[in-house]
Amino acid sequence: MGDDKADYTNIATNVILPFDPRRTKLLMGSLEYIAAEVVVAKVVRKIIKADTKGWLELAYVHALSLPFMGGTAAFFEPTEAYTGKERAGTGKDITFTTQLMDGAKGIPAVLVAQYIIESFAKGFHAPWFNMKDLLITAGTKAITRPIVGFVYKYLPDNATENLRILDGLIERQRNASSLKSN
Repeated sequence: MGDDKADYTNIATNVILPFDPRRTKLLMGSLEYIAAEVVVAKVVRKIIKADTKGWLELAYVHALSLPFMGGTAAFFEPTEAYTGKERAGTGKDITFTTQLMDGAKGIPAVLVAQYIIESFAKGFHAPWFNMKDLLITAGTKAITRPIVGFVYKYLPDNATENLRILDGLIERQRNASSLKSN
């Protein structure tokens, strides 16, 4: 087992790192991905007439999910790049389905973030989610990655580099997680 003290400091580092102003490319990648998630969530909620959450609430739920993205998804396979070839060595291009599955790996993180935010409002409680809201949140989290993957090739080089750096952080979180299967 790992050093318990290192595990606790790792949590603090994960919470701060995506928003550290000294790491501008990582910060910009975090903001780009949060913006994409918020816009997708807001549009989907408007389309299905379930727009009960404001822009700011969506932003801080998705922002708080970033520090948990790698750790909560550690028992899954690593995510693929936004474009290019799959890691498995198949030589196949990354598909919409692959991107959708990679986006779904972030669902546990957004649920943890949503629980933490509700705990600040209600105090510690047994997690209880409105099923419709849960499905909307999970669905929008999953479809954001393929949407970003589609737009990725049209983004300026700086924006794509920022997103790659954010993906690198999430991968490092995943590799350091105690949930990671061997």
